[in-house]
Amino acid sequence: MKIKKEFELRNVCGEQTLVPVGDTATTFKGLITINNIGHFIWENLEKVDTEEEIVSMIVDKYKLDPNEAKNDVDDFLKYLRNVDII
Repeated sequence: MKIKKEFELRNVCGEQTLVPVGDTATTFKGLITINNIGHFIWENLEKVDTEEEIVSMIVDKYKLDPNEAKNDVDDFLKYLRNVDII
């Protein structure tokens, strides 16, 4: 999956946050705070070819139920698509 380079992951006051940079900073209003799983997904999105790979990685790392992991991935990616980040 391809991440638009106009967003960077930053630590803002102890929170993992997606920050718009460059031209996106003038059009995207706000910051996006993400949790540990969102951070993990963000860090690995460009390393995998499918959403199923991310789900498998989350199940292995966080010992989550596969259905719960799939729901988390689906929700996070849906949000990223809705705000046009991926």
